[in-house]
Amino acid sequence: MASSADPWMREYNEASKLADDITGIILERSSFGAGSEAQRHSSAIRRKITMLGSRLDSFQSLLKKLPAKQPLTEKEMNKRRDMLANLRTKVTQMASALNMSSFRNRDRLLGPGTKLADDMALISGLVADDGR
Repeated sequence: MASSADPWMREYNEASKLADDITGIILERSSFGAGSEAQRHSSAIRRKITMLGSRLDSFQSLLKKLPAKQPLTEKEMNKRRDMLANLRTKVTQMASALNMSSFRNRDRLLGPGTKLADDMALISGLVADDGR
């Protein structure tokens, strides 16, 4: 079992705490609806998700180097890989949730069911009707 003095576990716990903070901010943001306050929260969330993604990338490389620096059992290595994969999945889900809220805002502006392909077909039709 890894000790509390293990730097990788310490860093992982900090990253996990950051993921929990991001989740809290996402939940808090949903209470704002649309507007500048919601946009500020969205920007903060995106920054934190990006930071966390970068941190997870560095954890991945540290995990590969760890056996040479600190002997771990195969079971412990697998546990850490799983922990990292679970946290990465959580980050992906948070990013998806944030993107889905952006789509909802788009629907409020353009109307539900409007798709980029539909918009492009409409524009193409206008250009064709213009005789160009």
